[in-house]
Amino acid sequence: MQVIPGLRRSLAASGALLGLLALAGCGSAVSDASALGGELRPASHPGRITLNSDAVGARCVLTNTSDGSRVAEVTTLAQVPLPRSTAIIEAACTAPGHAETTVALRPVRDFAEGIHHPQPIGTGIAQNAVVVRTGSTRRYNDTTVMLPPQPFASAEARDAWFADRATALRAAAAPGIARAQRASNATIDTPEVLQGYLAADLAALDRQKAAATIAAPAPEPEAPARRRR
Repeated sequence: MQVIPGLRRSLAASGALLGLLALAGCGSAVSDASALGGELRPASHPGRITLNSDAVGARCVLTNTSDGSRVAEVTTLAQVPLPRSTAIIEAACTAPGHAETTVALRPVRDFAEGIHHPQPIGTGIAQNAVVVRTGSTRRYNDTTVMLPPQPFASAEARDAWFADRATALRAAAAPGIARAQRASNATIDTPEVLQGYLAADLAALDRQKAAATIAAPAPEPEAPARRRR
């Protein structure tokens, strides 16, 4: 069969385009596998998160930090609609007997099955820009807000609580940082950005510790009055 020159050029261009798309998709699968490093993919994102707290029935106000709009006002345990986005959501929570606590809900790279972040190569450059701008491959994760007691029973109890919390924050941030270090082009956020988020959370924890109060010691019982003879 003879192919006319114009059609031959068109077919060649189509073949090149398909090749670039295949390369971008293949690169995404390879970089995702590298980033995960053998970890299982999470379940698909349902477009909402479970917001919980260690203090039963904490009242939480969620605010979109990009425009200042209120996202939700809930009492934990609650389901909060949070579709894919690039916005950082702040959850400010209060509960009787606890210090007010604000946490940042940050949308992170979604490694669920079928979610692939386009690689910034060939035709993937434009696709990558759209994904980065819209957050279509990001997700919010379930979060439990930890509210410190107010006041603490002792300085030792205060120090132990905040030390445990700092350890938990580092442990929670470690997998995401490790993924970005293994394959930065698969995670949207660089290791430096994720480490900056951790540093911000630890700094907020330090400020909260500095503001924590210690309960006054209970007064010693008075000695019984001596009876006169």
